[in-house]
Amino acid sequence: MRSVISSFKCAVRATNYTPITKNVVPFKRLRFPQIRQFSVESSPACWNCQKKSNLRQNMICSDCGHLQDVNAGINYFELLSFPIQFSLESQKLTKSFRQLQTIVHPDKFSNKTSREQTNSADWSSLINKAYKTLATPIERGQYLLRLAGEQMPQDNSALNKEFLMAMMERNEEVEEAEDAKTLEDLNAILIKELEEMAQKLSHLFESKDLQGVKGTLVEMKYLLSIQSSIKQKQQSLLGS
Repeated sequence: MRSVISSFKCAVRATNYTPITKNVVPFKRLRFPQIRQFSVESSPACWNCQKKSNLRQNMICSDCGHLQDVNAGINYFELLSFPIQFSLESQKLTKSFRQLQTIVHPDKFSNKTSREQTNSADWSSLINKAYKTLATPIERGQYLLRLAGEQMPQDNSALNKEFLMAMMERNEEVEEAEDAKTLEDLNAILIKELEEMAQKLSHLFESKDLQGVKGTLVEMKYLLSIQSSIKQKQQSLLGS
């Protein structure tokens, strides 16, 4: 294994590259799509009373109180009542999530129309998806990129080669770890680094540096992959 790593390092050093910091293109303005307001003018007519009313919690007709059909295209931040930005308070997010799930819980619609029962399940699924997306820093970052019309790079071009070599070495450390304590120490370092990267993402989004955002998100993917390997190795040691 060490011979493979050494060969890779030599190939890496022999290749010309440009550090990621030189590839950053400044973004003067970053426009996210405006949150759609559910007003009398913009809301579709209620399927039950046919009135174009404001929707409570973006889901319920304010006139007849019937649960509307799921709006799969709703902005996740709007659904969970948060501003469109990377920084958020996790406790408030969880509170908002639970409140919405209470509103659409299937038990509350067991005696309602079949359409509302279906809508209840659909809204519950969408709320779960929105919460999981916004609750996880890497998922939240990628979602914000999509809102800005950007996509994650499909290759490692956003990474410098020193980082890639460091990741290979860390994977090797996980492979060679022989006890739980070593794995716990490696995981603790990863947790700290992921927290630092989340803070970095917040600043990058604020400064509209989407190239920096992409590079940081790709690095986070590598760290999360190593973290997954650590968990697998821990389970392997427990089973042996």
